[in-house]
Amino acid sequence: MKILLVDDDNEKTRVITLEILSVQGVVSEDIEYANNVVAAKRAIKKTRYDLIILDINLPTSEAKKVEVGGGLAVLSFIKNNIQAQPPAYLFGLTAYDDGEAIAAKEFSSPLWKLLRFSFDEDTWHAPLREAIIFLQKSSKPPYVSDGSTYHFDLAIFVALEDEELSSILRLDGAWSIIEVPHDHTRYHKGCFVGPKGKVSVIAASSPRMGMPAAAVITSKLIHNFRPRFVIVAGICAGIKGKTEIGDILIADPCFDWGGGKWIKDSKSGSTKFLSAAYQWRLDESLRVLARTVAEIPEMLESIYQNYVGDKPAKPPKVIIDAMASGASVLQASVILENVRKQHKNLIGIEMESYAVFTAAEYASEPRPKCISIKSVCDFGDEDKTDSAHAYAAHTSANFLYKFAINCLVLDRI
Repeated sequence: MKILLVDDDNEKTRVITLEILSVQGVVSEDIEYANNVVAAKRAIKKTRYDLIILDINLPTSEAKKVEVGGGLAVLSFIKNNIQAQPPAYLFGLTAYDDGEAIAAKEFSSPLWKLLRFSFDEDTWHAPLREAIIFLQKSSKPPYVSDGSTYHFDLAIFVALEDEELSSILRLDGAWSIIEVPHDHTRYHKGCFVGPKGKVSVIAASSPRMGMPAAAVITSKLIHNFRPRFVIVAGICAGIKGKTEIGDILIADPCFDWGGGKWIKDSKSGSTKFLSAAYQWRLDESLRVLARTVAEIPEMLESIYQNYVGDKPAKPPKVIIDAMASGASVLQASVILENVRKQHKNLIGIEMESYAVFTAAEYASEPRPKCISIKSVCDFGDEDKTDSAHAYAAHTSANFLYKFAINCLVLDRI
């Protein structure tokens, strides 16, 4: 929930805050504060709150004195200004007769309630608690977009449920299933806890591999949960000589290797493919953070040692460079070589990242930042097998976890 408490009295604010926090499921991070009309308007422009608790007698600004009925300017702003984000519910509290008399007529909406506040009486406690509990029940995905408010820190997309999603769900996240009405996709809600704080997470897998399904599921993750960041994780083919099994590849840039045009040569009669490899670049702040996490002492060694099963002779590396997405699984050296020609720095080939980046780029506001973190399971040639899938999924998921707890804590970027 998102709650804005607008009051200039510190003791009153403290008492109301304690009552709010007595409702199960509400935490201190859910509450924001403003102590004057200008600050309240600024907050309401930026965020659509589930609940606003408004003192009727407020100062206009930080330096001004309290005005009887001053808080009604906030009410007028919500009603009449197109820049305002109207709350789902508004709760007026006043400790004085004059404020109550002035405000009574203004609180005419059935979604607004005016009550008398008192330190000595608790008549306002139950209505406030009931309003919060009601809003908790109705505040579920899909979340209404106000153009600026995020509801989750991180959304994770993977293509394969058995290997890739299983590796994500083995991370320490206190996972649970969260349902979206009329939506058959299974969404997994979790929370990563690290040294810098908590990261709220939503994860989902695709019903099948490939870019169409990846674009659809990613778009639903963004639409339903409004995450700050999207990570596409899992396994990929690496370029032999540049990568090893289990290496963690971060795409910058990523492109669709199947994008372009087939033409027929009028003289020879042969066909030729003209590539149009339009690219998505990794946000520079995410690139720097990924490199910083990769350099944490012993981190990659720890990921390597924590895997139980067949694995290479040495820990994985983190490589940031060009990756190609395409509609087909590659198991032929000649086709792979044709893809390599599209970018001299190519390090990996897979089937989803370009679509995930596209979904994030074309999403409605607020748009998330996107990063692809995939690990090498084969080299896309005739020797391709599934034997390294589990190890590659492990290194991808665990580097993602380290990246999230070190970099994606609220407002770190």
